[in-house]
Amino acid sequence: MTLARTRRRVTATVIAALLAAIPAIAHAALLAPPGPWPVPVVGAGNPLLGSAFVFNGGHATQNASLRVWLRRGSARRPAVTRAIGAKTVVRGRLRNRDTRRSISGAALQLVAQNAEGGDWSLVGGAFTNRRGEFRAVLPPGATRRVAVLYWPTVSDVAPVASRRLLVRASARVYLKTSMLARHGIVYRGRVSGAPIPASGLVVAAQVRNGRAWATVRLVRTLPSGRFVARYRFKYGNRRYEVRALVPAQPAWPLYSGHSQPKRVRTR
Repeated sequence: MTLARTRRRVTATVIAALLAAIPAIAHAALLAPPGPWPVPVVGAGNPLLGSAFVFNGGHATQNASLRVWLRRGSARRPAVTRAIGAKTVVRGRLRNRDTRRSISGAALQLVAQNAEGGDWSLVGGAFTNRRGEFRAVLPPGATRRVAVLYWPTVSDVAPVASRRLLVRASARVYLKTSMLARHGIVYRGRVSGAPIPASGLVVAAQVRNGRAWATVRLVRTLPSGRFVARYRFKYGNRRYEVRALVPAQPAWPLYSGHSQPKRVRTR
């Protein structure tokens, strides 16, 4: 093995180790303990109070099954990561545990809490359909815990609460590329989503390698969030897929995010 090839392998190993260590350090203590549940929720209360209704939906009962989930593709998940500002939909189903019948036409409340702790607050609502299914849109925001509340009757003093979900907010990364002579490429882009630390953020310039992504350069952004990285491919007249990744970092409140992949051809 040549000295140059040995150096490339050592460099790639070091970059991979540094990149893998950053997320573990950054968010090890991000999430505060869940705490007791149910808890008082700012702005939330029994929606039947002051109305002419006694029961909240058809087949309403205090022994209700309130299931909630988030989607990642076609799979149901208790936690997902979304680019900050992106739309997040909470889905679920409400049923009577005793009769197994769907509770239709019920008013539900969507509540959220900042992942670092603090009060729960009302952020939205939804109604169940005839199958007891519902969907509620979560307003854009930082990383949060999310839950759904159901008040079966007008006399209830505490709601039926769903399990808690986690919506992680990731950085937004914008990327433009320029191809240079002799197989070179320039990554230019910008990171946004939260205030950038004065020391900047670590950005990884990556190239697709089969099903995985290989990091070829590590650079830091300016305080404005802008970054530039340069790399030279080994071969010319080849197609590659590239992107820029911002890993989770101690001075950054957002989770890891990456740009849309771009296809390029070397000169």
